[in-house]
Amino acid sequence: MIVLMKSKFFDQLYQQYWPELCVRLQARFGAGPPDPEDIAQQAFCKYSELCNEQRIDNPKAFIYTVARNLFIDQFRRIDKQQQVMDQIFEELDIAPVYEDSAEQSALQTERNALIEKAISTFSEKQKQLMTMSIIEGKSYRQIAQETGLPIANISRTITAAQTLLDQTIRTWEYDGSVDNVTYLLKEGSGQ
Repeated sequence: MIVLMKSKFFDQLYQQYWPELCVRLQARFGAGPPDPEDIAQQAFCKYSELCNEQRIDNPKAFIYTVARNLFIDQFRRIDKQQQVMDQIFEELDIAPVYEDSAEQSALQTERNALIEKAISTFSEKQKQLMTMSIIEGKSYRQIAQETGLPIANISRTITAAQTLLDQTIRTWEYDGSVDNVTYLLKEGSGQ
């Protein structure tokens, strides 16, 4: 009976916090590597293992802390691997593969400028909601509570802004034409 209750509690915990944890991890640490979903899965597994051995007073805080620590550990491992690779390249007197060329740096600078230009066409509402969702990692439900806006409205606004950003980047990557991107931004923003 106790095992069944713990299983139901774990299922509820997983369903309630899994999506939010993945979004927060991605907002804070990026899309990977390591993959935020893999880290979230490991955090829930760790909770599942330990909750049978000891009482955990605040499961959400525990899971979030474990996930954060797992990410940090992964970053340390990746950093250590990179240091070893750098040392090997240095010993062999070879330039590291990850060094950006001048062309790559210029393209990235141009891409960033286009993204900034696209964002500048957003309404204040779009900027606010995108910031709350992407940068602050808040769920639509949290944004709705803070702004008083319906979740459907929040979703449409963020989707429209994200679509414009995606179209801007794809247009620029496909034909490299700033003129086409400028036209797209004027059309997309309704100006």
